[in-house]
Amino acid sequence: MYTSKDTVRVMIITKDHRIEGDMYILEGSRLTDALNSKGKDFYAITEARIFRVADDTLLATPSYVAVARESIAAIFPVEPEPA
Repeated sequence: MYTSKDTVRVMIITKDHRIEGDMYILEGSRLTDALNSKGKDFYAITEARIFRVADDTLLATPSYVAVARESIAAIFPVEPEPA
């Protein structure tokens, strides 16, 4: 069964990394609703860019990365970069 989803561009801060990418949430819901879902141990992020926090070095640009819920120190929506 397919569920409609919205895309939210997010920035995730962990202890060592800053991850920027697209997160998918249920259509019509808020980012906070997705984060409050206790059934998820990992969040799927697509079109990601991973930076080292210490010196802002770009480490990787994977098309997909799963981010562990327990490693997230902060997450917030950001405006997508212009094409």
